[in-house]
Amino acid sequence: MGLFSQEKAKENSELNAFLGVGTEYKGKLEFVGTVRIDGRFEGEITTDGVLILGRKAYIEGLVRVGQLNSCGEIRGEVHVKEKAVFEKTSVLKGSLDTSVLVVEQGALVEGTIHMTGAETMASKPKVVSANFGGSATEPAAGEPDVAKTGSDDGGA
Repeated sequence: MGLFSQEKAKENSELNAFLGVGTEYKGKLEFVGTVRIDGRFEGEITTDGVLILGRKAYIEGLVRVGQLNSCGEIRGEVHVKEKAVFEKTSVLKGSLDTSVLVVEQGALVEGTIHMTGAETMASKPKVVSANFGGSATEPAAGEPDVAKTGSDDGGA
């Protein structure tokens, strides 16, 4: 890895703000880029950027972020545009709306989860059919197209 690669990696992971352990904040937080919270926050957090929660972080309220990486606790409503990661020490009690979800073993997620990416997949269902030596069947009218497996006799 060259010098320029390391500099670019530092740019992408650079923190714009940091609320350390022992800090408490109530209100509304809006930011661009990446923010790490290790303290206590009550209120509303809004960004298209990245929110990182350390092990001692406690968030209560409404969270709307581009990406979330949590090791702490969240109580409330969470909306993540891109990817939500809950590491083994994290706790979520409330609702979560995200397109990609990663939950490590040991994390506690209690509440409702809505996967927004699932809606786009559900709009065009895929049906898989396998014929292992039986007679070939044609799909009934109105049924979705069927993806054939290599074991089909029809050569499709």
